[in-house]
Amino acid sequence: MMKPPFFRKELACSICHRTGTVSEIDTYKSTWHFCESCGCYSRHQKDRYPYEGLVSALLPLFRCVPKLNGFLSSLGRKKQGVDFYRYYSAQLASGERGPWAGQSDMVTSELRSAGLLEDWSGKRVLEISGEPGFFAQDLMHAGANIRVSAFADDVARAMTDHLGVNTLTYDFNSDDIVRKAGTDGGAFDFIFVRYSIGFCLDVPGLMRSLSSLLAPGGLLYVSFSPASRAVLLRWMFDDYTYLRQYTEAHLNEAAEAAGMFSCARFDEGSFYWDHGPFSMHWSLRPFARRYFEAGTFFKVGGEQEAVQWRVALVYRKG
Repeated sequence: MMKPPFFRKELACSICHRTGTVSEIDTYKSTWHFCESCGCYSRHQKDRYPYEGLVSALLPLFRCVPKLNGFLSSLGRKKQGVDFYRYYSAQLASGERGPWAGQSDMVTSELRSAGLLEDWSGKRVLEISGEPGFFAQDLMHAGANIRVSAFADDVARAMTDHLGVNTLTYDFNSDDIVRKAGTDGGAFDFIFVRYSIGFCLDVPGLMRSLSSLLAPGGLLYVSFSPASRAVLLRWMFDDYTYLRQYTEAHLNEAAEAAGMFSCARFDEGSFYWDHGPFSMHWSLRPFARRYFEAGTFFKVGGEQEAVQWRVALVYRKG
């Protein structure tokens, strides 16, 4: 039996900055820190993975076995940024929306059900980190004047070339969104941050910036998975995943401090790590169990902590 996958110690939380009890949780590619004061998680990627050396030796031998190659690649170190344009161009040119299908219809229905939208015609919209761009394209075709950000020049170019959307490049942690997006054409009626806020290291700062871009009465829509062990469990074999996990309370507090108040909340379902759509591949589950069914993982939080919930929060600028 391996040692318990987490232990507690006194640390200063990198999110709420309070010193208190922090649980350090070990996963395959990352170490997570859970703050008992604010309920949020922060992630640190490991310098070396347990089977990285073995994988590096075996991969050249199994290049012609796609399934085994894919399994080994998940245990090894993945390269990021190899020809983004080609990757997204292939995705966009295929015409297959995959997991992005129907997203604009769902969001439109949510907003209409809450009395927050009649139609998109003439609305000024900003979408943050909106890759691969299908959502922005749908709103553009519905009459919205929309700009959408991507994290890299190649990605933004692919979205413009294939979908005709107005793009800009933006990194949560190194760029100023106010300077990047601007309000030369007027303030925005809607801003969307859909399932990407976990890449932002400074939510209060982001909220202040986005509030300054909104027109009075404008709406900020943030969808995310509230902080839980389910997220770090489900993505434990990904090199490039969320840097932070936030609670609803943390987002609400930051929005209120930036002059926005909560006006709607939508439940967008859940994912399970071991079954159903978007679950972890079966070949990786034994490795996940090695970490998360050992020791005392479920003694704090319970089995519901292994369910990744999805919610959307809407804030109105006062």
